[in-house]
This record gives sequence, C-alpha cells and structure tokens, in this order.
Amino acid sequence: TDPGADTIGQWIVAWGDDPRQLGELRLPAGTGRVPLVVLVHGGCWRAAYDRTHLAAMATALAREGVATWTIAYRRVGDTGGGWPGTFDDVARAVDHVRALAAAHPRLDTTHVALAGHSAGGQLALWAASRRAGESPGGAAPLRVRGVVALAPITDLARYATPQGCGSAVVPLLGGDTATVAARYTQASPVARVPLRVAVAIVHGAADPTVP
Repeated sequence: TDPGADTIGQWIVAWGDDPRQLGELRLPAGTGRVPLVVLVHGGCWRAAYDRTHLAAMATALAREGVATWTIAYRRVGDTGGGWPGTFDDVARAVDHVRALAAAHPRLDTTHVALAGHSAGGQLALWAASRRAGESPGGAAPLRVRGVVALAPITDLARYATPQGCGSAVVPLLGGDTATVAARYTQASPVARVPLRVAVAIVHGAADPTVP
C-alpha cells in the first residue's frame, strides 16, 4: 500500500518465482531520501520460522525515519532450501535493493546496512562479506555500509551439535565438516574476517541458545 506522505508505506515485493522469494518494504512517512536496513530473520534456518517476528522491529525503524526491507528466503525443510539455495536467496534479496530504489527513489542505496538475529545474524554477516563472482554470493554484491548482528551464529563448525538449533547446521550445509569442509569456511562469518564493512555485534553473555 502507498498511503501517502503522512504515514508509513508498506509493500510486499517478489524478487523470484518461488513463493518464499519475496520481501516486505517499509518506507517512513515524508518525502525525503532515507537510509535502508535489510532485515534477515532467524529461526535456526528452519522452514518453521519466518519473517513475521521482525514486523515490530521494521515498523519501529520506519517510525524513526529508516526504511526497511525484511526478506524471506528458502530454509531447511523447504524445496531448494539449504546449500546453496538459502544463501543464493539471501544474496538475491539483498541485491534486489537496486530494483527497489529504481521503483522508490527515496531509498538511498549509498546508506544501506544489514541486520539479522541468530541464524539471520549469520546470514547478514555472510551477505555483508560477499566478494564479486563468489558462488553462492552473486556476480555484483550490493555494497553496504555495515551490519548489525544480534546474537549471531558466527562459527558453524563449532555450533553444529545434535541438539537444538545446532542440529540444523548439517542439513543447512548438506554434510558435516568431514564431507563438506569448504562450505563451513564459506558460510562461517568468523572464517571470512575481515568483512571489510563496519560490524556491530550485540550478544547476551548468558545466551543459552547461541553461547
């Protein structure tokens, strides 16, 4: 919907053919150019969890004058989810910001940041670290100013366990470290340092899910 300059605008935008390949754009009230935050939801990379829990954060940021692009992507349990589909989807959704800006000129593509929680934090850090031509990753990754990671999973090899959220790592990457070691290196933000962008990590010292 586009209610006008006095209220937040909101659109659901598809960037692929799969029903999960879409995002939710929110534009702050007003007429001037605005920065953008790409929001990446968490949920152990599993199909049971989606972008809906980030709606309040997206709305709050829009009220503060920041546009948000809350992306969906195929996850473990979805057809095409896991490696490389999940990563390709996140890359394509982030890079779709260019098309969004063409349709909504208020978006300032020189002031874009990524933010994500838990598994979404891992994906946001990974997306920010992409190099041109990497696979998965995209031919020409969108340049971003920085990334804010909330309780991110940064080392997939250490996090892979038989219990809890860690049990999703092997399905996500299609094998363990003995069989697909290169994927763990490609996907783990800690192995991609320096990310070459500003990074802020917010993490509780007593977090039981992501120590």
